[in-house]
Amino acid sequence: MLTGRAAGLVCSVFILTVGLCVGSPSHGRRLVCWKAILKCHGEPECHYAYDQYLYACASVLGGERKKCPSHCISSLIQLNLTQSGPALEDCDCARDPVCRRTKQAVEPCLPRTSAVGCTEARRQCEADPSCSSAMRDYLFHCRKLFGGERCSDGCRRVIAGMRAIPKAQQLDTCVCDGAERNICEYIKVSMKTFCAERGDRFAGSGLSDAEDDSEDDYVDQGDYQYVENSSDSAPCQSGLIVLLTTILVLTQFI
Repeated sequence: MLTGRAAGLVCSVFILTVGLCVGSPSHGRRLVCWKAILKCHGEPECHYAYDQYLYACASVLGGERKKCPSHCISSLIQLNLTQSGPALEDCDCARDPVCRRTKQAVEPCLPRTSAVGCTEARRQCEADPSCSSAMRDYLFHCRKLFGGERCSDGCRRVIAGMRAIPKAQQLDTCVCDGAERNICEYIKVSMKTFCAERGDRFAGSGLSDAEDDSEDDYVDQGDYQYVENSSDSAPCQSGLIVLLTTILVLTQFI
């Protein structure tokens, strides 16, 4: 029974990759899905990404949930970045009913051409002076949020300012991926929980503008400045920026 279910799930997963890149052009000759899968399994990177995809999207493929989890979307993106992954997007289910059902189930998870992974969005922001500077401000003013305490008005103002920076705008829609995926997803939840809509101005922080970011909140400011100013702290700075960038993605909840 378990073997049959597993086989069905694996078969379903194979088909899911059919639409990995919705915006990509169709090729003249489409591979049958099982052949595309075999081709992927012949490439170590694709095989690994495919296994990750199977695990991350199991709840969707099994019909246990309708909403696609972000880690499922991320796995699809990573699979499509491999050499053999893109061939799965155009594969033909032929008359395989399991394949067709799988494609239908995974459709909400398929990354669109406009989707950008948060890792790439972060790199582009770091390369842009104005965006990089805003990221550092965001890391400092939103640090209370990282610990699940509150979303201060200063944090909201920084986020609002970043929305006016072209390179920071894609952080609103990027998909959590890579090494910072878990942190990114955690911060998304925190943003949704603590950062209220503007209509409820102070609900998120519990403070007025006059109280926001008082001296007591700056006990770790020295550490922050050290990270920013020390030439020997590049690895630490990079780690903090990664955390920061991840958080930027969460602005879609504000």
